[in-house]
Amino acid sequence: MASSWATNLFGETLVGEGGKAVKTAEALDNKVVGIYFSAHWCPPCRGFTPKLAQITKDLKAQGKNFEVVFASSDKSEKEFKEYHATMPWCAIPFSNRDAKDALSKKFKVSGIPMLVIIDEKGALVTTEGRTAVQDPAKFPWVPPTVGDALGNTFIRNDGSEVKLADITGAGKNIGLYFSAHWCGPCRQFTPQLKQLYEKLTSEGKPFEVIFVSSDTDAKMFGEYHGDMPWLALPFSDRQRKQELSQFFKVEGIPHFVMLGPDLKVLNGNARGSVGADPEGAEFPWKPKLVTDVDEACDGINDTPTLVLLMEEAGDQWDALTVAIKAVAKEVRDAEEERGEESRGLLFMTVTETGGGIGGQLRKLCGMGRPTARPEMVLLDLGEGGYVRHTAGGGEVTQAAMRTLVTEYKEGKLELEKANPSK
Repeated sequence: MASSWATNLFGETLVGEGGKAVKTAEALDNKVVGIYFSAHWCPPCRGFTPKLAQITKDLKAQGKNFEVVFASSDKSEKEFKEYHATMPWCAIPFSNRDAKDALSKKFKVSGIPMLVIIDEKGALVTTEGRTAVQDPAKFPWVPPTVGDALGNTFIRNDGSEVKLADITGAGKNIGLYFSAHWCGPCRQFTPQLKQLYEKLTSEGKPFEVIFVSSDTDAKMFGEYHGDMPWLALPFSDRQRKQELSQFFKVEGIPHFVMLGPDLKVLNGNARGSVGADPEGAEFPWKPKLVTDVDEACDGINDTPTLVLLMEEAGDQWDALTVAIKAVAKEVRDAEEERGEESRGLLFMTVTETGGGIGGQLRKLCGMGRPTARPEMVLLDLGEGGYVRHTAGGGEVTQAAMRTLVTEYKEGKLELEKANPSK
């Protein structure tokens, strides 16, 4: 039975077709489940719902073990009931806002419609369900691995071939370079990358780059690749290029991804790290566990983040930096031990006085001007709030950082609502 994971996610009961209560464990037993975040007031949702309904009916007619659970963002129970009446699947009761909100947070839902696919044991298959279900033949839509997406054969600029096994067998880190000759920023970045690539490889560093082209034709691809000292995905393999772009969620170019020799993603967005490291001192450019908000604050809007504000506490910078890095490493090591590829908690510092992102955060959290006393806050902007560290008189220490993180994860701390007007 699906009792454990299903009831943990959705509660003991769901609303079935016709509005009747059904037991969650029975309704979802041995089912691949699509969690459908939607609302009647949302025009794109009303456009997608009939398509999903037909896909669901067709799959069930074929005997596929598929079920959808509607997670409503409707504004009233009346709207929820009217909208759910058009759907051939179950729904989380509108009154169970806690379950719906927890799912939105778990899957980082920032817009609707969104369809999340989980397997028969409740494990995530993909958060890109809207795209996946457009090809029902690929049910249950298990995404390709990195190795599947990469394929096996690449070419040098002289046309000779290199196999993936040759690259990984040599223990090389792989940079996937999504680029095109027509792209101005790409033409600026390519010479920087070329100089760095030649420097690192001449030093014997285990590094290879694979060019993934967005050029408009084979001629432009050939001319552009001809100036590159690294490998490329064959231009004729447009399907593989599309799959790689989807796999790494490439929304613009140039885009640079770093993989380890085991094909694990080291950095899904390494362009900035590479561009800021002309000597290659940070190779292979794993994301830093602690960043300054004015240098890099990716993820702060949707991932809980411990922020250490020490703009005027210069005499404590070194000690506090060591402390926050140690706690960040403890947290990340634990995440990796649990098999979590994505970071569930970020760590950032504020060192610049004045405006900038640090100033915005102070305003958001109703904090005054910086003083010689460091401060600490745990942001959860995905939930619209924050927790300021006040225990022990607000003294910031490594132990205090660890305690703030632990108590927040255990649900012992209550968020204050973020307010930009404070």
